[in-house]
Amino acid sequence: MTLREAFSIVALVVVLQLSLGILLYGPFSPAPGLDLSTILIAVGMMATFAGSIAAVLVFIFKRYAGERAVRIALMTLTEDERKVFEAIVRAGGEARQDKLRREVNMSKSKLSALVNNLERKHAITKTRYWKTNILKVSKEFSRG
Repeated sequence: MTLREAFSIVALVVVLQLSLGILLYGPFSPAPGLDLSTILIAVGMMATFAGSIAAVLVFIFKRYAGERAVRIALMTLTEDERKVFEAIVRAGGEARQDKLRREVNMSKSKLSALVNNLERKHAITKTRYWKTNILKVSKEFSRG
């Protein structure tokens, strides 16, 4: 969920609350002693409160959904893919493929196949760097 979508949800909640307030106080005559400014303040406070709750819930949901997607995706990795992925994470989220090969003790061809699988699963990004690759944990899989 993007920030724009989250803002849209909060704006929708605020509009719905304002509409509810207008419906409640518009066609019906308010209680004696209530003037228009009091009603507007009450409706504004109600909309602000509901919008704040909606904003908090949207951002909590966004964070939870993202973390859950990462956990589920990590569960689909094979043991060797997980070993390579965790080595990249331990290296600070970025590692050179030639140095990583020595760390995980794999052949060039096996590591290359695993890196291609991880890239296909969008767990890492691969950027060419001279005769090797720079491997980075993708934005979706970075923690924090």
